[in-house]
Amino acid sequence: MDAVDRAVAQDPLLGTRFLVYPQVPHLSGYGTPETVWISTPPDLIRSGPEDHRIYVRDPLLDKEPYDYPYLPPFVGEIFPPAEAGFDGHFDQLSLTSRQFLSAHAFASVSRVLDIWESYLGKPIVWYFAETYERLEIIPFVDWENAQSGYGYLELGRERGIDGGRYPYALNFDVIAHEVGHAILFSLFGTPAGGLTQGDFGPFHEANSDLVSLLSFLNFDSGMDRLLRHCDGNLLVLNELSRIAELTGDRQIRLASNARRMSEVTAEIHDRSRPFTGAVFDTIVDVYHAALVHEGLADERLLGMISRMSTSPICSASRISRPAPFALGPSCSKAC
Repeated sequence: MDAVDRAVAQDPLLGTRFLVYPQVPHLSGYGTPETVWISTPPDLIRSGPEDHRIYVRDPLLDKEPYDYPYLPPFVGEIFPPAEAGFDGHFDQLSLTSRQFLSAHAFASVSRVLDIWESYLGKPIVWYFAETYERLEIIPFVDWENAQSGYGYLELGRERGIDGGRYPYALNFDVIAHEVGHAILFSLFGTPAGGLTQGDFGPFHEANSDLVSLLSFLNFDSGMDRLLRHCDGNLLVLNELSRIAELTGDRQIRLASNARRMSEVTAEIHDRSRPFTGAVFDTIVDVYHAALVHEGLADERLLGMISRMSTSPICSASRISRPAPFALGPSCSKAC
């Protein structure tokens, strides 16, 4: 259990319970959500849900995605909001209800903020705070994408290969990636020369993928299933390296990849892959070193990444069909 969960578990008044899927529920082994605590106490969360930093609005009718100059707040008719149970917690909602989409999106954003505030040791102040006090979440737009923008997070859906609609409001990886953009802007600001200048966009995409990856590691059930599924070998294709799993054994991007800068295009998501792959390899090296230090693995495991760098297991182009799209508008719509 991580520091965030330990703190609230010791004093339930410090936090509120929600149910969150560590990975998409259609992924094998992840059909049951995990109970998580977010730092806002029950008496400070209102129906929606909403608190001092986030609020949810679920449009009753189809809504066009936000695009400048059309920005929050959303003022149209909305579905009935998610309501807390008699004890002030939100872990009693039906998993198939519309209100659970709202609660899941709210809890996922809150969870990512709690995790990264615990890493940073300070609150994250929204970069749009001079205009909006809180982030608006739109949990469902009939749109095959998701975007984080100035004062808002909008979540569309995947059109599955079976023709079904799979909402990104239930995809923790997608939500964490988009919140990652907002966190990065809040910490470092926005570039004076624009978001497409130099390698700022690819760097932002890579770091948002890493925010998603590291946030997943804070789920106890997710970590247990991850290590069981890959037998502790993080170099095989697994739910940690597959960022934002889709239906049909696809994903939006792979963290474990051997892409070089000479092999990528100028498209920001493609150009982000070498940096993501390098950091992922570093994380696995640290994991291997810890195994050896604890006497759980032979020293020959050290340096495994470099020896396998040309293996098909590390090549995104050889082990995965490309996703039909990338979650791309987040950077271009952020200012």
